[in-house]
Parts: sequence; structure tokens; C-alpha cells
Amino acid sequence: MTLADHRSPRARRPFSPLLTIGVAGAVLALPVALGEASHRSLILFWSDHGQPGPALWAMQPDGSNQHLIYHAYANAKRPMLSPDGSWIAFDGASPGTKPFDDFDVQIVRTNGTRRHTVAGTTANEVDAQWSPDGRRLSFSRWPRSADWRSSSVWTVRRDGKQLRRVGRGQFARWSPDGKRLVLDAPTKGSDGDLFIVNADGSGRRRVTNTRDLEQPAGWSPDGRTILFTRYTVSGSTQIGVIKVDGGRARTLATVHGDEAGAAAWSPDGTKILFTNQPGRYAQCFVMNADGSHNRAGFEPPR
Repeated sequence: MTLADHRSPRARRPFSPLLTIGVAGAVLALPVALGEASHRSLILFWSDHGQPGPALWAMQPDGSNQHLIYHAYANAKRPMLSPDGSWIAFDGASPGTKPFDDFDVQIVRTNGTRRHTVAGTTANEVDAQWSPDGRRLSFSRWPRSADWRSSSVWTVRRDGKQLRRVGRGQFARWSPDGKRLVLDAPTKGSDGDLFIVNADGSGRRRVTNTRDLEQPAGWSPDGRTILFTRYTVSGSTQIGVIKVDGGRARTLATVHGDEAGAAAWSPDGTKILFTNQPGRYAQCFVMNADGSHNRAGFEPPR
């Protein structure tokens, strides 16, 4: 899903890093090993291949046993498994609304039952992310009459109560201890720099300061390093890391294609999964955490 307007491809990407992932799930093609519950060996992703609209799927880490989990005959994207393995958070049109005309944060059981909307207004609500204890979800919200530059980050309990605004920005990712979030927000000289903020919105601190658009992918399991995607002003897309306390960022890989650039840590922090598009379709790639041994993985179902 890409905003089809006059902005450059780089500027359009914020609504559509075709996967939005963390320790628990993946969007479109990029997999991440899931949690420690009964679904410990699964990878979650969304795909619109073979269905009337985007649906939620799961598969084994080797790409086998691909199976449909939930299809609402609307748009269901960006799945994230709860830490206890019992719920999947995603965004899409709630039942009764026009597909692709609205994006609400919803949750559903891993067997496809008990779906309900957690955050749904006339605004766009996307990119749901579970807190490490599974009690809250963060998400991005902006008015449909505006664009992603007007986005703000919110958190809410999974029952839809205790809605809180964290601050301006998007694509928030929880720290392993659940006390902080890393997000990106527009600045005077950039479409998006990285910031770290306390979960209650206080203590906002800038991590990067460049002309490029940088979007967070996740914290390393030890909480010391931020994985992110950089869309440079020259038009390239890079996977990089930076220490939480700042310093110089390091580029691990340069990727290509409209559906490339999403990234995630492996649960043990030794590997990084990311998408690249060397051909017609995006593929999953994996590399060591230092950028070495970069190799292809598998393609999404078609």
C-alpha cells in the first residue's frame, strides 16, 4: 500500500514499509521468529496473493506449512503476535467499513476467532506493536485528510481502554524492558529522524540528525542497539544500526526495490532479517548482526 500522489518514492515510504516487524511478526514477506508460547516456531506475515484482499498468514521458519490464519475479505495487514502467543494485532478496515478506506488497530485470536477493534476512529490507525508484557499496544495515528507527517504515536490497553498520546512521530518500537519507545518524527531538515522517548511521552531525546528519512525497525534483545531503515536523499535504501546512547550509525546493507527495506532482529540478536527485491517479488534475506554473511531466504506465497 503506497500513497499515490506527487511526493517522491522516498517520501511515500512511511505508510508502506511493506513489513512492519519486531520480535513477534512480519508484514508481507519479512519473517521474524515468534514468541515462546505454543506458536514458538511460527512466522507471521500478510500477503494478498491468492486472496481477494490482504490476509494474515503463518508458516514455519524454513518457509514450509504456509497457512491462512485470518481473512476478513477486507484489508488485514502488519500482524504482530502477543508475547504470550494468544493474540495477533493487526491493522485494516473494521467489519462494516469499506476495505482500504479505513485502517483501525484490531486484535484476533491465533485461531482466527474473537476479533475486535482496539483503536478505531475516522483517522488512520496502523502499525500496532505489543509492549513486552503484552498489556499495551502502541500504534501510529494521523487524520485521513493529512499525510503521515501529521502522525502521532499512541498507546492503549488491548481492551481498548487507557488511550494515551505519546507524542509526534510514527513506527514506535518498544524497548525490551517496556520503559521506552524509539520512533521517527519529521524535523526541520528531514522527513524523519530517530527519537527515544519514555513510554509515558516524557524524556524525548534525538538519536539521529541527518537529511535522510530514518525509520526504526527494533531494539536489539540486549537493549543497546537500534536497527533502522534509512531512505537517503540520493535515493538509496539502507539497513543500519546505531547505539541507543547515540554515536555514529553503521550501514549493514544496501537494498533495492519498492518492497525492500523492512528489517528485524532474530530473537537471540545474532541475525538480522530484511527484505530485498532483486527481481519481480520481494524476498526475505538474512545476515549476521555485523552485516556479514548476507544471503537470500525465501519468497512470500503467490
